Amino acid sequence: MAEETDGIEEAFEGQVRILVTAAGQVAERLARAREQALQRAQAHSEQQAREMQSRLEAERRAARAELASVYRTDWWDRATPEQIGHAYQVARAWAHEDFGAVKAEQRIRAELRSRYGIEADNAGAAPADVQAAIERADRDRAQADAERRREQAERAEAQRLLRDAGHEERRADDARAAAQHEPDPAERLRAVAEAEQREATASYLRADGRALYDSAERRQTTAHHLEAKGIDREVVAAKIRSDVSQGRPATEAVQATSRTTKARKARTRGPQRQRSGLDR
Repeated sequence: MAEETDGIEEAFEGQVRILVTAAGQVAERLARAREQALQRAQAHSEQQAREMQSRLEAERRAARAELASVYRTDWWDRATPEQIGHAYQVARAWAHEDFGAVKAEQRIRAELRSRYGIEADNAGAAPADVQAAIERADRDRAQADAERRREQAERAEAQRLLRDAGHEERRADDARAAAQHEPDPAERLRAVAEAEQREATASYLRADGRALYDSAERRQTTAHHLEAKGIDREVVAAKIRSDVSQGRPATEAVQATSRTTKARKARTRGPQRQRSGLDR
C-alpha cells in the first residue's frame, strides 16, 4: 500500500521548482544590468567608473557572505523555498564574475538534484507561476532600491548635521577663548553667552545626526525586508550587527574625545571658577 502524504512535501517541492526557475531568469537580468551600469559609468567619467567598481565589489563581498550558507547541511535541512531560490539567484547573478559563486551554484544544483530531484535548468514549473514569482522579485528589488536610496540620503544628511555640529563647537571654543582675554565685562559675558548658545546648537545637531545613523527602526525595517527576500536569518543578523558597529560615523570617536577634552578645559578655564578653587 502506497504511503499517503499530507501534501506538504509536494507543495514545498513545487515552490522550490517555481522559485528556482524564476531565480535563474532574474539572475541573468541582474547580471546584464550590472554589466550595463558599469559600461555607462565608464563612458561617463573615470570617477564614476571607480565609484561603480567600488560599489560592485561591496556587492560581490555581500554575495559571498550570503552564499556561505549553501555549504552547510543544517541550512539545507531548514531552508525555505524562498531562501533556496534567493541563494540560487545570487549564485547565478555572480557566476560570470566570481569563482566562489560558480562553486556555490554547483553546490546548489547538486543539493536540488539529490534532495528534490530538481534540475535547475529544467525544473518543470508552470510558466504562469514563474512569471508571478518574477514579478514579486521585481517588486522586492524596487523596494530594496528605495530603501537603499533612503538610507544613503539619511547618511548624507547625518554627515551634514555632524559637520555643522563641529563648526558650532569650534566657534564656541573661539568665543570662550575670546571671553578669557576680554577686559570688558559686558563683552566677556556676551562671548560666554555666545559660546553656550553655540554649544547647545552643536548638541542638538549632533543628536539629530546620530539618530539618523543609528536608527533602530530603520535597521528593523531592513532586517524584515531582507528576511522577506528569503535571506538566511544568520546573514541578516550579521548585517545588522555590522550596521550597529558602524552606525556611529568615524568622526564621532574623534569628536567624542574632543568634547571630553573640552569639558575638562571648561572646568578649569573660567575666570570665576579658577578663583573659587572648586575644580581642585
